[in-house]
Amino acid sequence: MRIDCTECAMYQSEHCDDCLVTALLHPPHGAVEIDDAMEPPLVALSGVGLLPVLKFRSRPPEGAGAPASGPGGIVDERYA
Repeated sequence: MRIDCTECAMYQSEHCDDCLVTALLHPPHGAVEIDDAMEPPLVALSGVGLLPVLKFRSRPPEGAGAPASGPGGIVDERYA
């Protein structure tokens, strides 16, 4: 899974501060690759509250509606 915070609809908002990527990488400079093998442990840790969930949502194209959903598993469904 590739995540670029600058492409997130919530970039530099209050939601960014409580996102998995920011919590682990403070936020990163540039894109981040999360290996598929890392998803199950991240889901487990975020599921029990030890890590925040991934809140990434792709920015919609100019003039489009609501942001698209991010990847499954470690995504907080409240922001889907």
